Amino acid sequence: MVSALIPGSPEALTPAWLTATLRAAGVLREARVASHVSTPLEAQGAAAVVERIALTYDGPEREAPRSIIAKFASPHGPIRALMHAFGGYAREVEFYRHFGADPGIPTARCYCAEIDHGTGAFVLLLEDMGACRVADPFNPDVADTELAVRHLAAFHAKWWDHPRLRELPFLRYPGETADATFRAQARMALAAALPVVPERFGAGLPGVLVELARRALANMDAALDTRTDVLNWGVTLVHGDFHPGQLFYPSERGGRFAVFDWQTVSAGSGGDDLARIITLGLTAEQRERHEADLLALYQSALAAHGVRGYTPERCMQAYRQGLIISGLINFIAAASIDPDLVDPITGMTMLEGSEFFFGRSAAAIEAHNVLDEIRA
Repeated sequence: MVSALIPGSPEALTPAWLTATLRAAGVLREARVASHVSTPLEAQGAAAVVERIALTYDGPEREAPRSIIAKFASPHGPIRALMHAFGGYAREVEFYRHFGADPGIPTARCYCAEIDHGTGAFVLLLEDMGACRVADPFNPDVADTELAVRHLAAFHAKWWDHPRLRELPFLRYPGETADATFRAQARMALAAALPVVPERFGAGLPGVLVELARRALANMDAALDTRTDVLNWGVTLVHGDFHPGQLFYPSERGGRFAVFDWQTVSAGSGGDDLARIITLGLTAEQRERHEADLLALYQSALAAHGVRGYTPERCMQAYRQGLIISGLINFIAAASIDPDLVDPITGMTMLEGSEFFFGRSAAAIEAHNVLDEIRA
């Protein structure tokens, strides 16, 4: 499909394009899309526009979906530019193209994944997971986080040191050219964020995150090089932002566990995903009680799925490194987010929800003395 024909917004969708796309996906054979109605999802993410598309056909078609989810680039300039510069939109499209059939962890079925690499305009058509439940981040359930960790271990084990990870440039394999480019981009983004985020969020931003950002910027290469041992123990496919807001769970209406928002997918350390789900999927008090058990569950599940030599000690070190990455992700993202923006899931502004967005990460960093990993 040529880039000029990629619908870059809900308004650009047409019955003819939807018909052709669903036929190419193999779910539409005889009927045509006669009409469609687009409705924004209540739980909009910060990086994209997501809409539910109700479909009406001109005749019966047993396998045709009655509704689908369409995802487009954010119309908000700073976020769109940041995501395009970091390749987030391209990575998500490429993930569904290359891994959508069997990623090793449940995902929504993808009917279409197209992008204009020049502008960042993209469209994803995905299975409607409306029967599923999205967790409430302010009232987390330990059982939800445990389920996510079990799936995560199986996913990481499937791609542990897999040769395919080196064959796909969008995955930024550690030590290769794309990874070096990403390091440079991360340094620039952190430098831009450091003077902005403390002023924007004020007392809602824990000082330990400011200190983490300051040390990481001053010693970026050294900080990233400390990950060398962790990566030598195993490189796998990582989601990159594996927290409750990116997960579907079964509900009373049905549904199933599934992972979405693959804009940060890469080849790297499984500890990054593990740190993200434990720190953001639990309150600080829950993490203190259940962290050790969840780390043990992940490490033993990796072994059960065939990963060798990944000891509890190595798992802990990868987790500590993941806490650094998670904290920096939050800090950089905060530079592009309006603190008065209302989160669609919680109903709180980003500032009001600082316990989730900043506090949990800061508490874990302090509990594990993670700043000791980076020179002052």
